[in-house]
Amino acid sequence: MEEDGKKNVVNNFEAGSNCQVFNGNISGCVFAMPGAMVTQQAAPPQPNNSGPQEECVVPEVLAESELWQKVKEAGLVDADGQPTVSRTEAALLANMLARRLGITNKWKVFERLWHRNNMRGDYNSALEQRKSLEIQERLKNILD
Repeated sequence: MEEDGKKNVVNNFEAGSNCQVFNGNISGCVFAMPGAMVTQQAAPPQPNNSGPQEECVVPEVLAESELWQKVKEAGLVDADGQPTVSRTEAALLANMLARRLGITNKWKVFERLWHRNNMRGDYNSALEQRKSLEIQERLKNILD
C-alpha cells in the first residue's frame, strides 16, 4: 500500500493485478491504461445563467448619512459601497450602522447591498472572536 500525503489518496496494488483502487478525491485526475495515448482538452465554457447582476445601490438612509461618509473615508467600504474588511468585521459594521441609523431589517438591507448571505451568522461568529472588542472600539472611534 502506498500513500500520497499531499493529495491524501491511497493506492492499493494487488500482486498479479493490473488494477489500482483510488480512495479519495480524484478530481482533476486523468486515468489511462499503460501504453494508451491521452489527449486532454479544456472543458467548454459554461453559460452564465445567473441573469443580469443586480446593481448595487446604497440605500438612501445610508448614502445620505454622515456616518456612511465616515465609513468610506476610513476605508471600511470602497467607492461602490462594498466592504473592504472581513465578513465578521463587515457584520459588526452593519450592526453598528443599523443601530445608529435606525435601520430595521438590517441583515436584509446589508446582505442585499453587499451581495452576501447569513450576515447574522457572521455577526455571531464575530462576537466569539477575541479581536471583536478591538474592532468595535475602532468602529466607535470612527463613527463618533
